Amino acid sequence: MKEQNINIISTGVYHPDNRVHNDYFINHFKEMGIEVTGLLKHLEREYRYLSNDTNETVITMAYKASKDALKDSNLNIEEIDLIIFATDTPEYTSPSNAVKLLEMLGGDDVRIKMAYDTNANCLGMITALDQASRILMTNKRFKRALVVGGILFSAVGNEKDSVSYTNFGDAAAAVILEKVEEDEKRGFIDSVHLTQTSECNNILMPKVGYSKITKYGVANGEDNKWFWKPFDGSFISDVWVNLINEISEDNGIKVADIDHLIFSQFTIPDARLTLEKLGIDTNKTTYVGNEYGYTGTTSPIIALDRAIKTGKVKKGDYLTLASMGSGSVVTVLLFKL
Repeated sequence: MKEQNINIISTGVYHPDNRVHNDYFINHFKEMGIEVTGLLKHLEREYRYLSNDTNETVITMAYKASKDALKDSNLNIEEIDLIIFATDTPEYTSPSNAVKLLEMLGGDDVRIKMAYDTNANCLGMITALDQASRILMTNKRFKRALVVGGILFSAVGNEKDSVSYTNFGDAAAAVILEKVEEDEKRGFIDSVHLTQTSECNNILMPKVGYSKITKYGVANGEDNKWFWKPFDGSFISDVWVNLINEISEDNGIKVADIDHLIFSQFTIPDARLTLEKLGIDTNKTTYVGNEYGYTGTTSPIIALDRAIKTGKVKKGDYLTLASMGSGSVVTVLLFKL
């Protein structure tokens, strides 16, 4: 009997041209009497890309990442049934950014079955991959999905915040999933999740809430920007350990069977600590946060793109994608490539 598989068939990545070195932020905060060198060293940052193009949006960035993924898979947009666009820096809330992206990819006359936006903050693209995989699995009318994400942090960053402003970057990423029948089970396998509210007031965008801006005209720059209250996130390694153990056990494999584990690119020390607690070699992960900075929803997908294109993962490998979003929300996905 054939297996119905949801496979990753291509990926794409885009970043703006403007590359910014740590020195800019070190000097920027030095003028405020704030030292950020230790933080940047701890998180192993060096560069990040920040758009200085006034015409650049998450939609234009997503367009370029999507074009790369479509080219890599030898597909055109008319062969895609579903677009899910994950972002927490949307250009529009009406219509959806997914619909605007579709227009850019195919023009006024293009039609596909479904396109919508989703927002789970830094967990967005992982959540969207989960949703897209399950839609393809359960709906006979759907064969392929384009999952795309983007963050334009340069549009919302608070220049006085020493944590987010020094670490975040702008980027877009795309993944194409395809439903196929094959002799062995592979592709998307499962997902596990955890949601808690202990940190739900520590990361806010915008700080005052949209109603204060749109209804009451709050114009203060900091109130309209990203707000980050420092908090203890050291719990994340234990959460990832528990979820990776759970998804492995539930699907009849051992943690040692997982060939590569990709994490949020915000904190490589926590990723390595997770691997150590699991008894896995710390070389079995990919880190690109030194090149791209932290790119929120796209960060694990940019690492996935790197792992695929450099041959660190190959067909038949078990792969986990793990991240964490504001609130806090945590997800781990299991694939067999």
